[in-house]
Amino acid sequence: MAADFKSHVLLRDEKGLFGIPFKRLLLAGVGAGLSYTIVNLALSGWSIAAAVMIGMATLILTSPRGGIPLWNRLVYRLRGMLLLKAIRHPHSWAAKLVDVLDLPLDLVRLNGAAVFAPPSGPMDIDLREWITYAYANESDGLVFVDSPLDASALKEGLHG
Repeated sequence: MAADFKSHVLLRDEKGLFGIPFKRLLLAGVGAGLSYTIVNLALSGWSIAAAVMIGMATLILTSPRGGIPLWNRLVYRLRGMLLLKAIRHPHSWAAKLVDVLDLPLDLVRLNGAAVFAPPSGPMDIDLREWITYAYANESDGLVFVDSPLDASALKEGLHG
């Protein structure tokens, strides 16, 4: 008997409409209703159209990809483009806007020596205790040993 495993066991499947979760539909509906009320005070002829447009925009901008909603990805993209323009052209309007918004320019500069540095200090992980296969004598099993051995001794130890 085979069991199907879900990748996100802690997340609950939510019911909705057309694959859209109910909380996103509710947010879009509340946003559309609120915008209808506000626009109706100023421009009553455009209130229904504005409510539909804002409801659809809310529904689209909250669609997640990789756990991050679209509006958040767009903000990250805009921030990254602004930082890159400011670092390339230090006297441009983007650099002035980065100064006003107090965004750190150090996020753009990557230090290869720090990013690709080997771990400092002793490693506390003992990889010999990992279980990688159901049976220890499988021919293609992964084995961690204390000291380097030649391949023939290792093969004899697995099949012997």
